[in-house]
Amino acid sequence: MTLRLDAVTPSDWVRGQFCGSPSAETCKEYIEDDPDIRVSITRDTRETFMKAVHQMVVDSGNFTEVETILDYFLPDTRSSPANITCDDFNFITRVNFGGNKRIYLDCYAEGCIVGDGEKGLWHLGTYKTLGTSLNDMQIFGKLGGALTYFACRYLQENSIRFITDRELRVYAIQKNRKKGDTV
Repeated sequence: MTLRLDAVTPSDWVRGQFCGSPSAETCKEYIEDDPDIRVSITRDTRETFMKAVHQMVVDSGNFTEVETILDYFLPDTRSSPANITCDDFNFITRVNFGGNKRIYLDCYAEGCIVGDGEKGLWHLGTYKTLGTSLNDMQIFGKLGGALTYFACRYLQENSIRFITDRELRVYAIQKNRKKGDTV
């Protein structure tokens, strides 16, 4: 009998991941409730994520022009949610004049940043210049493009940091099984 790939149900896939366990529900409960599964991973907060993306832009040499006009860079330090546990979001930037007629570049995660959480617009950080010229606006626009590029790259290179806790436990079980260990 040949099993077509498009005919595989989610339950078949889950049972396959656990060497034919009798039911997908049993596998799911095992992943959720097994006290022996100990997994730790470095998670990013909005602040650490923004600082990491900022540093990638600096390290790439795409920040030198901004340094000449930058007043400040403030990553968001709000603690709710405490950690980003889902990468189902788009990194977006907005360049605007603020209330004081200075130029601001605000960075956001648009979508879901917590597994099983609600979608939203999550502030990540702000750049400000005291400048008001077209050239200053264009420099900040260019910075927004660099930040967007490196945010995407950071998410790709550090994807394990942004998986849900359940996916993390599955990953640990699979990793242990490949090593020949029992969980």
